[in-house]
Amino acid sequence: MGDEIVNDQFDGRLTRMYVSLTDSATATDDYDDSGISTFVATGKPTNVRIASAQLADQLDRELSSEGVNISVISDDVMLIQALVIAILGIFEAYLALGLIVGIGGIGVVTVRSVSERRRTIGVLRALGYRKSMIVSSFIIEVSWVAVLGIVNGVVIAIGFHRALYVAFWEEQGVNFTLPWSTILLVVFGGWILVLIATAVPISKATKVPPSAALRES
Repeated sequence: MGDEIVNDQFDGRLTRMYVSLTDSATATDDYDDSGISTFVATGKPTNVRIASAQLADQLDRELSSEGVNISVISDDVMLIQALVIAILGIFEAYLALGLIVGIGGIGVVTVRSVSERRRTIGVLRALGYRKSMIVSSFIIEVSWVAVLGIVNGVVIAIGFHRALYVAFWEEQGVNFTLPWSTILLVVFGGWILVLIATAVPISKATKVPPSAALRES
């Protein structure tokens, strides 16, 4: 749309113009593309990304004197994506902090559980329970609580991720994917950290003698 049509029909002036390249566009052989980022997230093949960067440099040299600003849309998209990823990283940090606090809470609860059940543990030892059986019972208990909470959080996170996908990305043709490596790391890593946090109180439970059943009231 030329300036004349804009002035005649809309009483305005041309403020921006978009230039697109075909998927077969390539840069010249003498163009230095060492500083060009060609991430898949830009949505364009590598050759188009480099060709658009060269075109932007040429237009900037020729039109900058006339006050024209040249920008590449894929660069703007990458900037927005970087900001979104940074915000999501902050959320992940808060969630990691919550996970650590939850693991510490399970450790504190286990300490109290061992302290309050000394007489019960002593009775079990008097009935013939071995130390390994005491350890197994506590490990099963804390593992059930920890894994149940972690799996519950993972299911809610997957549902939230699916809702965001349907709301923003499904119509864009983006495939629904899940970070399985991160999910498995959270599940198994959280479980291992719980076992580490409860190792000391569980080990103290194995040291409760059978005579504790008589001493504790």
